[in-house]
Amino acid sequence: MHSLEGVYLSEKEKEERKEGTVYGWAYVAGKEIIKHLEEMHGDKAGKKLETYLLTLRSELIPERFKRALIDILIEFTPEIGIPEEIKVEKRWSIDEYYRYSTAILAGFLDALNTWRREKEKKTKEEEVKKSA
Repeated sequence: MHSLEGVYLSEKEKEERKEGTVYGWAYVAGKEIIKHLEEMHGDKAGKKLETYLLTLRSELIPERFKRALIDILIEFTPEIGIPEEIKVEKRWSIDEYYRYSTAILAGFLDALNTWRREKEKKTKEEEVKKSA
């Protein structure tokens, strides 16, 4: 029998479970990056973050992935700490590279999708207020 634990988590519970993981860090960092991008580029912020995601995704060598990631972080969110797994000078094994890069890309993508949903919801609420 499959467990359905976690299927109906509140947003607060989801946030709490994300903390302390590379994915959770990437999600929070992604939200900060998109916030900065929105201040700089307005509605084009989503496209800009997509471009950064594609750049990261195209890096097939672990060290280049880490360098590209750190460059993005320095550009937008110097106040966000960098997890040990990323800032340690130790080379990643192939397994670590796939595990960490997947978690980071997923966290950034989920942050982007959350931002889009919030923006869509806000737009719908404004339309309802105008029509009322």
